[in-house]
Amino acid sequence: MANWMLAVVQDDFNSENNLGLIEFYIHDCVEKYPETKLILFPEAAASGYLFSEDHVKWKAEAADGASFVFLSNLAKVYKLYIGYGFIEKKDGKIYNSVNLIGPDGELLATYQKMHLTPLEKHLFTPGGRLVTVKTELGTIGFVICWDMAFPELSRLLEKQGVDLILAPSAWERPYEDSYERMATARAIDNTVFLATCNYTGGKGEIQFFGRSAIYGPDGGMISGRPKEEKGIAVAPIEIGKRKELKESFYSMRVDERTDLYTILWRDKTD
Repeated sequence: MANWMLAVVQDDFNSENNLGLIEFYIHDCVEKYPETKLILFPEAAASGYLFSEDHVKWKAEAADGASFVFLSNLAKVYKLYIGYGFIEKKDGKIYNSVNLIGPDGELLATYQKMHLTPLEKHLFTPGGRLVTVKTELGTIGFVICWDMAFPELSRLLEKQGVDLILAPSAWERPYEDSYERMATARAIDNTVFLATCNYTGGKGEIQFFGRSAIYGPDGGMISGRPKEEKGIAVAPIEIGKRKELKESFYSMRVDERTDLYTILWRDKTD
């Protein structure tokens, strides 16, 4: 599929019925933007993002648990790819994870956040593997929120051939500018599309600011939501445009881009 529409959603997903809120936005998106093929929701959108051990333990579920079953049915009804954050319980450990569901309702991928913030380290186990998935839309890779601060992760995803990075987030004040700059950088330094969505609202000292956006392979914002305004942003994803840029100014050809980390490590160990 050469060109298709992607949607990102921002709202306060620390509500009493997050799955109902997700369902509302899926209905709204399909009605307003029927050409949408993939819709992305923020980090831990299915459960809410609260720094409480009781909350995390209460909301933790298997990747194919109740939230997946609910959203899988919606994916099948509307023939959509749905990406959403949730709290995952697996093998006795708890992860901050994201699922991607395909339009036939199948679970295509689960990624566990690698880079945890100081507020998260006592709640979650860090993930330990890259996740990419080939789809009819292109090859998709995953990061979650603070993962965007680490260029190596996105670079490794690009080396695995991703066209699009999904970055569901819960990025708080006063780091608005860093959120936008890091998203821009991860897109432009790998010549990939990057979609990120954030919370609005907040509780106590933790306040969110929105600014969800979809960035092109040149780092430019294609579409976004201003500040804390709740709602949906949509943008066309043109995989052919990425390929054109990779062969021109934003070259990613192997013969022109040196993997500096590999060279430095090799020199250190020789």
